[in-house]
Amino acid sequence: MSRNVRSLIRTAAGVTAITLAPIVADAQDLPAARGVVRDYAAEAACAAHAVGMPPDTSIRVGAGRERGKALFGANDALVITSGTAQGLKVGQEYFVRRIVPDRFVTPGSDGVRTSSIHTAGWIRIVDAQSDSAIATVTRLCDGIQQGDFLEPFQKPVLPAASATPGEPDFANPGHLVMGDERRQMAAQGDLMILDRGSDHGVHGGQRLTIFRPTAGGTGPIARIAEATAVLVSPETTVIRIDKTTDAVFVGDLVAIHR
Repeated sequence: MSRNVRSLIRTAAGVTAITLAPIVADAQDLPAARGVVRDYAAEAACAAHAVGMPPDTSIRVGAGRERGKALFGANDALVITSGTAQGLKVGQEYFVRRIVPDRFVTPGSDGVRTSSIHTAGWIRIVDAQSDSAIATVTRLCDGIQQGDFLEPFQKPVLPAASATPGEPDFANPGHLVMGDERRQMAAQGDLMILDRGSDHGVHGGQRLTIFRPTAGGTGPIARIAEATAVLVSPETTVIRIDKTTDAVFVGDLVAIHR
């Protein structure tokens, strides 16, 4: 290696170190100085949904205003293939969602196989004509795609944890049936779908214990995680995993605290 090349390398390394040092220092200072505030309500709004019946997908995201644009990000404008004739009005907000073909979804305890719905984000209508509208992206959970469908937006209000945690009902467990977009594993802070809902006595804020049997069901119960019911529907519930002792998997059993 020539002397000039070695000199250039040393110079570049020095410039890189000088350039990166303040950035690294700032990154190290962020957690201590400012903290990280998680918007759990927005995370819950982005969570997967499980439905037994196909959703209404008649209102969809159309092609972009620019030729060939079919993927949309933060603050992008996009065309909606419905308008005032279908009830759209300026100022309305909508979830943008898509059905995820998921052959790994675990059937619920009653044998019903649910469909996985992925939330890509939500949008606000800024202009509406008779059969079309323009919207801007309010928040992204993922990239919004041409063909995604719309559902009315309502940001969830998270329930407070139950003040009376009760005892886990191991004799009548539910199952974890899916994560978001084919995820089969979860950890502390993640959201998953339980095949139990208000029809089964689940309510928001209720405590849950995720567990597995041992020795083919004849051994002691292995408690894997603690969780909280966050968004409760009649047949399913979005749960938040609060504390784990092991990885959580689709198919794990869930005891509802009574």
